[in-house]
Amino acid sequence: MKQKAKYKQLAQQLISKIEQRIYTSDKPLPSLRSFCDIQQVSMTTALACYRYVESQGYITAHPKRGYFVTTPIAGAVKYDFPNFVAKPTQSKHSARSNELMPQSLATAELGASLVDHKALSASLAQACRHSDLIWGYACIQGEATLRLALSKHFSTQGFALSEKEISITHGCLDAVQLAISVLSNEHDIILVSSPCYSGLLDMLHTLKRRVIEIPSTHDGIDLVQMEYAIQQHNVVACLLTANHQNPTGHSLSNSQKRQIAQLANTYQLPIIEDDVFREISHNRTPPLPIKHFDENGWVIWCASFSKSLSAGLRLGWCAPGRYFDAYITQQKVRTSGVNKPLQLAIAHYINRGHYQQHLKRTNNKLASHKNLYITLLNSILPVNSSIYIPHGGMVLWIKVPDLDSDMLATVLVSQHIFIKPGTVFGTTKHYKECFRLNFGLEFTVDIQTQLNKIANEINKQLT
Repeated sequence: MKQKAKYKQLAQQLISKIEQRIYTSDKPLPSLRSFCDIQQVSMTTALACYRYVESQGYITAHPKRGYFVTTPIAGAVKYDFPNFVAKPTQSKHSARSNELMPQSLATAELGASLVDHKALSASLAQACRHSDLIWGYACIQGEATLRLALSKHFSTQGFALSEKEISITHGCLDAVQLAISVLSNEHDIILVSSPCYSGLLDMLHTLKRRVIEIPSTHDGIDLVQMEYAIQQHNVVACLLTANHQNPTGHSLSNSQKRQIAQLANTYQLPIIEDDVFREISHNRTPPLPIKHFDENGWVIWCASFSKSLSAGLRLGWCAPGRYFDAYITQQKVRTSGVNKPLQLAIAHYINRGHYQQHLKRTNNKLASHKNLYITLLNSILPVNSSIYIPHGGMVLWIKVPDLDSDMLATVLVSQHIFIKPGTVFGTTKHYKECFRLNFGLEFTVDIQTQLNKIANEINKQLT
């Protein structure tokens, strides 16, 4: 029998001590150097041990302070996804979902303090120094230097994707819309998971596509209903998010991702994968996309920097798989390429190692934000409320029995507080008692005041 690696043996010992509360969240763990001396191991082994324990969610690295035990989230009630029979329906448009809102609890984006202004500005300035390169038309597929930078970046995460397979887009929604245009026509049925990001539902409504919502489960999605829907209805494509889905923050297991890739191959059915939150992973290691398990090109993988770097960048990418030629043709019709200086700037930013450093800092901060938000919400919301606790992303999905989330959102607007009611995330009536909050914002006194006002309005409505 193969012996477990030394770092994993030490990791299990450390996890055991954390579970026995020998190490608690109020004091740092032994420094890496001290751990080396105590265990008589190399710095490489010590670092591998700490990173493994961190990947399991037990500890978090705090810059210049060391590693700390992750504060447990007490009192959280498990959120149960509703179960229902999936059937085709007209996609709907929600006027509320398209309201222009300031950066707030309603917008799933990083707060200004988490944007890497200095390094991004330096990379943009560096790109603009090469004036002979930046002012001409961009390549339709995207600049080779950015595509290569992305390919190398993904390889560090255990995900192999050639730069030749990538096309640069105006963000993730643009990439998804191009894919829908390539794969379907008006009134065709697109399969989505439920609840589903309101922006995607609005897009499908505008493009006059019908939808069939498949219930989510704690393991991901109801695969039995998904396959039945594919067999019984004329589904032309699936539009799914596998990692840290918006609005719930939940993810598909690797087993489900593999099975979905197999279903796509079996039924020769394209999967559009909206993976914009994948790199916002609080456990340090980004999960794999469905695309990783795709052997025959049926998955069109779409993502962007909008959530991980800055919402204003509007720069994304797509790996269209077997639909590459049709996808590029559609891009030629719709655009003359994506902002060239910005592409070169982000390539520089990635190649200098800034992006990886930014992701580590940001994920540590978001994990801390999440715990602070949930701890306060658990203390002020009605006792029968439930919160889905995500391992990534920046949104919280909250259910309060008997709540009218539309009414709550309307009342809060008059107080300049913004939330997303659950009704905009589906065509069914299952999410009226739910709402979504953004924890990408710093946990300031103002945010705490807003959360308390939200709880007060909920209690008023329920009494």
